Amino acid sequence: MPGPVGAGVGWLLFASLSVVTGVVASRWVVLSGPGDDHPALRLQAARLGMGGAVALAAALVGVFARQLLEFRDPFVPWRDDAHLLLTGTAWGATWLTGAVASVLLVVAFGAAAGGRRWGWWMGTVLGLGVGAFPAFTGHANAGDLRGLTLAADILHVWGAGAWMGGLLVLMVLEGRRRRAGGGSVLPLLVPAFSRLAMLCVGLLVSTGILAAWVHLDAWGALVTTPYGRLLALKLVGVAGVLALGALNLRRWTPRLAGDEGQEGMRRTATWELALGGMVLLVTALLVRTSPM
Repeated sequence: MPGPVGAGVGWLLFASLSVVTGVVASRWVVLSGPGDDHPALRLQAARLGMGGAVALAAALVGVFARQLLEFRDPFVPWRDDAHLLLTGTAWGATWLTGAVASVLLVVAFGAAAGGRRWGWWMGTVLGLGVGAFPAFTGHANAGDLRGLTLAADILHVWGAGAWMGGLLVLMVLEGRRRRAGGGSVLPLLVPAFSRLAMLCVGLLVSTGILAAWVHLDAWGALVTTPYGRLLALKLVGVAGVLALGALNLRRWTPRLAGDEGQEGMRRTATWELALGGMVLLVTALLVRTSPM
C-alpha cells in the first residue's frame, strides 16, 4: 500500500480509537453526574461513539488490506494469502478480534444512544479492549520486556484517547448546544474534563518515557535514526498540545462564566485538536518504523 495511503489508514485507526476511548471516558467521568442536562448529553455522546466505532471498523479493513499487501506472496492466490494471514498468524487472530469488537461497538453505542444502560457497559468493555490492538500488533509486542511494554502501550493509547477524544466530545457537545440555541456546556463540563486531562497527561508522560527508554539505544538516537527523529517530532507536537491545554486551564477556565472565556476556550481547543490530529499522524508513521 502506498506510503501516504498507509499513513492515512494508520491515522484513521488512531483517530477512531481516540473517539471511542474519549466517549467512554467522558461518559463515566465528565457526564456521570445527575444534572438535568447530563442524560441528553450522554445520548449525544453515544451517537458520536457510534460514528467512531464505524470509523474504527473501516480503519481495520484498511489495516488488513495494508498488511495483506505486505504479507502477500505474488505466486499464491490472494484468497490463500488472506486465509493464511487470518488463520495462521497471531496478527490475524488479533485483527479478527478487533474487527468483531468494532462491529459490536456499533451495536453497543447504538443501544446507548437509544437510552439503554447496558449499551454503555458493553461499549466501555469493548472500547477499552480495542485500545489494545496497536500494542499487540506493534513494537510493544516484542522483546524481553514484552509484558511491561504491552501494558504501557495500552495505557498510552487509553490516555491519549481519553484526552484528545474527550476534548472532541466536549467540543461536539458544545457545538450542538450552540446550534440549538442553548447556553454553553463548557462551564458545566470543563471542570471534570480538566481533572481527566491532567490524569491523562501524567499517564502519557510516564508511559512515553518508558517507551523511549525501551526502544532507543541512547538519547542521541532522537536525531540519528528515522525512528528517533519521528519520536522527536511527536514530542514537539505533544509539547504544543500541552501548551494549548495549559492555556485553556490557566487563562480560559477561570473565565468560563463569561462569553470571552467560552470563546477563548473554543478557539484554543480547536487548535489543540488540530495539533493533536497531527500528532496522531506522526504516531501512525512511528509505529511502522523500526526502532533499530
